[in-house]
Amino acid sequence: MIHAIENDILRQISAEKAFEHIENIVKFGVRTAGSAAAQKTEAYFAKTCESYGLHAIVEDFTEKCYEPIQTKLTVTSPFSKEIECTAMMFGGITKAEGTEGELIFVGRGREEDFQGKDVKGKIVLFERNPDFSTDSFYSEVNLASKNGAIGAIMANYQPWPFNGTLESGLFKGEDRLLPIDPLIPAGCISSESGQFLKNALEKNALTVNLFVDAISGDRLTSNVRCLIPGTAFPNERIIICGHLDTEGNLGANDNASGLSIMLELARVLSEHPSKRTIELLAIGCEEVSSMGSLDYCRRHAADLKEIVCVLNIDMVGVGGDLHIITEGRWPDRLIPTPDWLYLFVKATAKELNYKVKFDICPLGTSDEGRFNDAGVPAVFFWKPGDEHYHSSLDVPEYVDPNNLKVVAEIAGLAAYRLANR
Repeated sequence: MIHAIENDILRQISAEKAFEHIENIVKFGVRTAGSAAAQKTEAYFAKTCESYGLHAIVEDFTEKCYEPIQTKLTVTSPFSKEIECTAMMFGGITKAEGTEGELIFVGRGREEDFQGKDVKGKIVLFERNPDFSTDSFYSEVNLASKNGAIGAIMANYQPWPFNGTLESGLFKGEDRLLPIDPLIPAGCISSESGQFLKNALEKNALTVNLFVDAISGDRLTSNVRCLIPGTAFPNERIIICGHLDTEGNLGANDNASGLSIMLELARVLSEHPSKRTIELLAIGCEEVSSMGSLDYCRRHAADLKEIVCVLNIDMVGVGGDLHIITEGRWPDRLIPTPDWLYLFVKATAKELNYKVKFDICPLGTSDEGRFNDAGVPAVFFWKPGDEHYHSSLDVPEYVDPNNLKVVAEIAGLAAYRLANR
């Protein structure tokens, strides 16, 4: 049964106000971890929460980051043509003149695709596998480097470049950046550009120049905590979290949608204090193997037992049904969500007459994974159907503001009830 004060909370949640936050956040630019745009987002989140009377705490940490500045791919012979290209995160950085070499197609970049092909001193072109969900192309680029290639280009299976990474895709934090020796520059192009290059290669040998300028190395970034103090058990807390960084794009859905919901819940829930503290947590470095939530768990190891649960909101503005994730699957780990928590969230949604689905996440976990691994019950709210995921088309025009309100209602009511049990 929904009580009067809960109805009041639900009525106050505004799709329009949440969407305004997305529009404001994307104006800062690409929020790659450690970038100026990410720092502006951190400040915006803290300042907005403080305007609602909340106490904001900024916790800085240093992590290996990669911020692309400029990427160019040019066919230089036997004709001249520039091709839209984005840098592969954590790839090599070229000199000012770029890296130039003959282009050679190597299928999907698997070990068998390199057999019988001389790629030494050349730039390889490989196609992204549409049947295998991954953000990481470490294996393909590492194989290219081991076989002597001086650069690598990945063609997406969609008509836009995909923002890929050369992180390993492993859960263990210290294994996220496995060596590629030598580290070569790598870029991503659209399916149409990939097909153009393949067709051209059938007629002539091609020479291409790949230029990548980026900032790579240790950079300062932050987690931002905003607290609604509990009235009876202030040391116990419910965390609603979402990441603030992006993978080389504006990230209107991934994950300004989560930030916007948290800010709207901060506005509404600040007017309805609960028995336990509710913490709105904007996390840095999720796109780099959830290192921000790992830092949070390590920093707060002594008081993790005081966290009742974590509700993680990531990519919920676009993409069909809302999925409640019961398990995240990394290549080296399976991270389950406690049964009681995902069942509680689904029951809350059902009481509000919303449909949700249980699902596993084949990409691993978002920030909830680090909390579950540390023994803190955590659940992931996700809409996996965004075709513009990790691309330049992750912009506000594709976000449905009403999606934001639905998720805010479910997460807000679940958090409020857990905070008052």
